Amino acid sequence: MGASEARKYIAQLHRKQSDPGNWPDYLTGLPGKAAILRELDRVYPRLGHFGAAYVRVSNIYPFLIKYGYEHHADLIEWAAAILKTTADSVKDSFVGTIDTHDYIVISREADLDDVIKKAQGLFARKATSLYNPADRKKGFILSFQADGRNVRVGLMEFICACIRQKTSIPKLDLLPYLSGLCSEMEKNSKA
Repeated sequence: MGASEARKYIAQLHRKQSDPGNWPDYLTGLPGKAAILRELDRVYPRLGHFGAAYVRVSNIYPFLIKYGYEHHADLIEWAAAILKTTADSVKDSFVGTIDTHDYIVISREADLDDVIKKAQGLFARKATSLYNPADRKKGFILSFQADGRNVRVGLMEFICACIRQKTSIPKLDLLPYLSGLCSEMEKNSKA
């Protein structure tokens, strides 16, 4: 390989690097944080026409503790595939991965609820199939007493926090804000 070929390789690399969508997450195949931030830059001024949802696989850690990690990669692949294919069914949609269990869905505001509800239903069916019949019937996998109250940890599901309208939340704070809302939902759902 000579200098000419190396220069050509670097030129091709720079073209790929200029589009973060060319660098998908290994496990999910979805674009990562750089692509999410670029897409958010594009739609943030148009919130109201577009909406963004922070989607999290809730109750995955209790599942992994009880059932083990054998299906962990499969769950992540299925979660990503369900979100991606559901979002791809509508025009102007985008799905990216923030981390292993968290995703961003951006679509036209009018389509966002339908995309999320359809994905939630599909994921619930897939996730439920991994539980034993007794846990499926109960609807939870762990229960315990905490501060004088009964706590039940339910089955895995997609939870989401959405922004559908223009907001006073600065663009850089939007994803942490939505992530925090998902964390509160998870904490409050264990009752």
